[in-house]
Amino acid sequence: MIPSTDHSYLGSGSILVREYGAAAPLLSLGNCSALTLSPQEDVKNLLDYTQPGGNKRSEVRRLTGVDLSYTFHDFSAENFAIGLRSSASTISAGTATDEEVVAYKGGYVNLAKLATSITEVTNMADSVTYAAGTDYELRDGVLYIPASSTISAVTGGAANIKVTYAYVAQKKVEALVASNKQYELVFIGLNEARSGKRTRIVLHKVSGGVLQEMAVIGEEYGAGQVNGSLLSDSAKTGPGVSQYFTVEFED
Repeated sequence: MIPSTDHSYLGSGSILVREYGAAAPLLSLGNCSALTLSPQEDVKNLLDYTQPGGNKRSEVRRLTGVDLSYTFHDFSAENFAIGLRSSASTISAGTATDEEVVAYKGGYVNLAKLATSITEVTNMADSVTYAAGTDYELRDGVLYIPASSTISAVTGGAANIKVTYAYVAQKKVEALVASNKQYELVFIGLNEARSGKRTRIVLHKVSGGVLQEMAVIGEEYGAGQVNGSLLSDSAKTGPGVSQYFTVEFED
């Protein structure tokens, strides 16, 4: 029977995640523009060799897996930790005192943290204090040494200056240092085509993929696409109980 109720779907909502089996709360991935499930099949065809025109005699379709893809727009350390198999740490605001730095003239020098202001730059013996704006500049959180600076040239690759600077609270991601992890994902959505009726999709066990692309320069808002796949969750048992995912729609 053709359904008389309009079940059109236009979805929005939140993707929640936590490590599989963890005694921890589900956390939001923030603003996500896509969540796609793609069941994969292995198709076995038997041609009809009794007819000159051929055609198909039999077909068997076997499920080989379910691929998953989502796209996030919040470039948070937590999202990168999932998509880049990384560790994320929080650094409290503070001051770095006498950080030893190798500073070549005519270019930029990375400091250990993103600086907000530089208090002092001295030589290694603390006998010379260099002048801000003449011997060094702070540009976008890193140190710049003009070619005309009086800072002594680097010898043998050893540190030639000491820098004291302030920095604000920041987060740091160490990319691609962790092994592949498994997650539980929950989509909590609203169907705009049906006056905001609620939708819930629970993905029991997801093998997390790696971030496909990380565009940090561009004319559009940043987006990160992460691919993965669903695994069978043996903890889900019982007649008719899916070991992969469930979908619920509010009537």
